[in-house]
Parts: sequence; C-alpha cells; structure tokens
Amino acid sequence: MSRRAANKKVHYVRAVYNSGQHPEKSFEELVRNALIKLPEVADTKVALPAHGDMGVRTRHSDWQNDDQSLKLALAAGATGEAIGTFGANSRAKDDTDVTTDPPENRAFKLAEAFVLIEGDQVLVCTDGTMRGYKTVSRYFRSLFDKAGFSPSEQAFDFEPVSNQDKRRTLEKEGVKELKILGTMYAATRQMDPKNDGINQKLRDWKRSVQTLLQDEISEEDRETLAENWGNFNVHTIISPKGGSRAESIVLESLDAVADSMIDEVPDDSELVIKTRGGSEIKSGDVILSSTITTYRKKARNDLDHFEMWRHLDEYRTELIQLKAWET
Repeated sequence: MSRRAANKKVHYVRAVYNSGQHPEKSFEELVRNALIKLPEVADTKVALPAHGDMGVRTRHSDWQNDDQSLKLALAAGATGEAIGTFGANSRAKDDTDVTTDPPENRAFKLAEAFVLIEGDQVLVCTDGTMRGYKTVSRYFRSLFDKAGFSPSEQAFDFEPVSNQDKRRTLEKEGVKELKILGTMYAATRQMDPKNDGINQKLRDWKRSVQTLLQDEISEEDRETLAENWGNFNVHTIISPKGGSRAESIVLESLDAVADSMIDEVPDDSELVIKTRGGSEIKSGDVILSSTITTYRKKARNDLDHFEMWRHLDEYRTELIQLKAWET
C-alpha cells in the first residue's frame, strides 16, 4: 500500500511575555528543565478541553544537547473512552454497536504536533483535531505548571513572526480588497472551544453555508455530501464600494479586519490582499510559515515524527538563509 500524501503548514512563532517580564531563562531552557523534572511520557500528561489528554510522546535522541535545537513530538487522545465500532464484514442484515476501550495505559489518538524550539523561537506543525499553534502554547503553559514553575514563567503566549517589510507595505498602502480562499472541509472539524477569534468566525460562517447546502437535498444524500465537503471551494471577496474613494471609516474597518486575519488565517485557507497602492500580498508573505508535503505511515493515519522533524530542520535552515530566523 502506498503512503498517502499530506499537505501541512509549519508555523513560525515566538514565545513572548509581558513587557519587562521575560524570565531569566529562554523558552527552550524552560522546556528542557520541565522535561528533566518530568522524565516519562505519563509525567508530561495534562488534560486539555476538546483534545483529551496531551503529552510529550517522543523526544529527539539529543534533546538534552544544548547545542542542538530541541525537537519534540506531542500527542493528544481520549484516555479510557470507549469507541463504537462498525461491523464492516458482518453478514447480518443489521449491525449492532460494539464498543472497544483503548488498550491499558494507552489512549485513542486524536491529534499530534511536532515542534522545534530554539531560544524563544518555535516551529510548530499540527495534525488531526489540533489546528494551529494555540493549543500547543496552552499545553506548554500547563506543562510548566505541572513542573512547578513560577507564574511569571508560565505567563507567555505564542505570537506569529512577521515579515516586517511586507507588514509595513500593508500598513502604508492600506487595503483595497480582501480575498479569502479555502475549502468547506475543515468547517466540520472539531474545534477548541477557547478559539473564538477570526479563525472560529470563518468556520462558523462556513457551517451556515453547509446548512444551506444540506437543506436542498434529501436526508439519505446528506452522508454522501458530508464526505465531499473538501470538493467545495469557498472563495470570498470583501471590497468597499467605490474602491479607494470609499468613506474613510469603511477603509479603516477593512484595514483592521485584514490586520487581524493575517495573524489568524486558518490552516485550510489563504488570504490574498490587494492594497490601494497596487501591491498584492498573501498572508504567507506577512506571517512567516511554510506549506510542506509529507506522507503518512503505511496503512496508518499517523505522520512519521522523524520526517516531520526533518521538515522543521529544513524550514529553520531556509529561515536562516533568508535572515529571518531570530537568535
């Protein structure tokens, strides 16, 4: 059986603290210290809403080598929760639900994340129900709490790293048109209930469109439709009537929305901005990220952590060559 391809986004973020509140140690040093205090997989387990239990599944073999970037594979799953099974090869006319529990000391894996940490710089790639880097930052805050770190050491967040030249162009020229490109598929995915930003608002809007489409077909065809949401492209254009001659409040509102969306554009979407000065800027040009093609393991839905770490190393090298990697 051939391995299935998977297109994933790698986010480049920075661990940031309130002004004047940065701990003496870097984020990387804090994570290393937490892992020394919590040496086993079970020690790193914390409970997160919508993702079950999350922990450090695999540490790179040289994770204690301060001269190398710290690379980890995280996983989240439902511990002890029975899952219903389908009698795919049943000869009966009807299938009776049979539940199965995960093996002892294991959980049904719902999501995973792969990270590379160097100083306060972090590369993050997620898969499954985990979308983007915010869940990963919440996990590390919980990990630091479990390791007994001070409140100030826990008081960080991940912020995307920007291409400042592109951002300055956007701020200088203003927004003429916003174009959101994506598919319907991810609107159906389970979302973190704490995510109430632009990302969630876009998904809510997609769900309303899905409802309209479902209302137009019979009940028996809805399951088939649900399997094909990825075949629906969703392209939305937002532009003020009158273009650059529109009322200033209209233009200012569009500028503000564009600024927010660039920082929070969903993994399954792309934002293309036409400026009033004639430039065209894609969200990936402003917020530094990379789309990679990797492959799932044979006969499994898992991503290979060694391959994912290699992708993260390659993107780090690319950022260094672009003089965009901060040390």
